[in-house]
Amino acid sequence: MKIANITLRAQSLNKSFGAKPVLTDIDLQLNAGEWLGILGESGSGKSTLLRILGRFQDADNGKIHFKKQELKPVSGQLIPGHESIKLIHQEFELFPNQTVEENIAYSLRFYEAAYRKEKVAELLSVTGLDYVRNQKAKLLSGGEKQRTAIAKALAEQPAVLLLDEPFAHLDNHNRRVLGNAIETMRQQQEMSCLFVTHEAADALAWSDRIAVLREGKIIQIGTPQEVYNHPVNSYVAELTGDINWLSDASNTKQFYIRPEKIKPTRNPKKSKWKGSVEAIRFHGNHWEIRCTNARNEKLSFYRNRMDLEVGQDVHLTYALKDLKSI
Repeated sequence: MKIANITLRAQSLNKSFGAKPVLTDIDLQLNAGEWLGILGESGSGKSTLLRILGRFQDADNGKIHFKKQELKPVSGQLIPGHESIKLIHQEFELFPNQTVEENIAYSLRFYEAAYRKEKVAELLSVTGLDYVRNQKAKLLSGGEKQRTAIAKALAEQPAVLLLDEPFAHLDNHNRRVLGNAIETMRQQQEMSCLFVTHEAADALAWSDRIAVLREGKIIQIGTPQEVYNHPVNSYVAELTGDINWLSDASNTKQFYIRPEKIKPTRNPKKSKWKGSVEAIRFHGNHWEIRCTNARNEKLSFYRNRMDLEVGQDVHLTYALKDLKSI
């Protein structure tokens, strides 16, 4: 990868609060036009990393480059932040008594009226906010506030957009609406985006690459498919989705397999695991079947139709390549 394609780069970042390390040896790069998801549990250092990258807080040591320029310490800036890097907090920072349209237009206040009107209309369309353009910000739902904050940031045409838990506290409807807006932005806006989340489904759905952050350290970086299908350890495997743990016959080695890789079979000769149905859970677009066997092993698999019942014996099969050890 050529250095010219890198928009934002962090090298050897460390940050502690008192004696507690929060970030340790962070090396990260955000490429031009890329959406990079930082996946980690609460307390893993995600928000601190965002504030450092957004130039609102200094690391204890390390370097940050925007394109080819090394950025100066925040402590030496008159105004925190960076004109080409926009950080959207969970608090959104909107003007509560101004309308959606007025909030977006404020970011364009130094432009001519005709351009301002055209750009506001474009951003309202991109973020799906036309229907609340005249609504005051304090009356918006959480999802509408999130999209207004994004539109306001996009008005300033940032090279890098930083999002702090963009899907947090949203109901399913608003998650879908925001997801549609993000998909439109990805197609129409020329920018790079780094977002942090504790939800694996969001990171897998919207990232070109995922960096898994644990206790302030990046433990794996890769495409969503690489991280999901080839996790570096059991922590990443369990963080990114449901897994089953199985032991070999001697009980000395453990393997894991994803539930979607397991299928029931009516042919006992093809069976690799036999047990009985312990519980059935409906998840809307599929059923989760939980089973147990004579060795007290627990195993779950998914089914898109319901033709099993609790207490029923089942034979299960899977491809050996899907049974993995870590």
